Amino acid sequence: MSEKEIETPYLSEEVVLKKITPIHVLYAMSKVTAWQNFTHHPTCSRYENHYFKIGKIKLCVGCTNLYSGIALFLILYFSITSIKLNPIVLPLVFLYGCATAIIHSIIHPENKWFKSFLRFSLGFGLGAYLSIIIISPKWWLRAIFSIIFIGGVSLYRIMRVEKANLELCEECPLHIADPPCDPMKNTDIKVKKINEIVDERIEKIQKRKDKTLEIDIQKEDTREGNVEEKK
Repeated sequence: MSEKEIETPYLSEEVVLKKITPIHVLYAMSKVTAWQNFTHHPTCSRYENHYFKIGKIKLCVGCTNLYSGIALFLILYFSITSIKLNPIVLPLVFLYGCATAIIHSIIHPENKWFKSFLRFSLGFGLGAYLSIIIISPKWWLRAIFSIIFIGGVSLYRIMRVEKANLELCEECPLHIADPPCDPMKNTDIKVKKINEIVDERIEKIQKRKDKTLEIDIQKEDTREGNVEEKK
């Protein structure tokens, strides 16, 4: 993909802030940092297979399907008695989820919908594991299963490393362009600009208050002087 074909919002450092109110500032800040909090990948055309676009909202493909799979399994398991009473359902579904996670880590699929299927399946399996924790009869069993779950999630985060979601940026032609496309730096600059705008506004308001207070003091001194003269 050439530079001209790549669509990216990270070359412009412009910040749109129509009004400087708490709501408008929070909205502007959330728009700037939305890709970090909800998409988890830069929202440029090189990463279009890594996020869903629903109107103006963009969501991470992996996380959306993962949490959907967890939620759906929990709903089905605790709603359908026949599934709940079958003792082999939970281990089988959990193993299925683990198998899809292994497949995903080996082949690293680029197709958005195949990736969605694998991530949803993993979520389905994790839903089964959480169900095991919930229905375990002993508190110490729940504690052990919970520690294993937390340890697995922590290990996964370590394996992903901090910049794993920015891998395509390293080989992107815009990464070495002038100016370069740097999502993290661009976001930091925009956040800093919003903070500077807010600070300037607060400073102006404070100066206006100080000036008003000074005028009020002068008026009060003048009134007191006039009273003394009359005496």
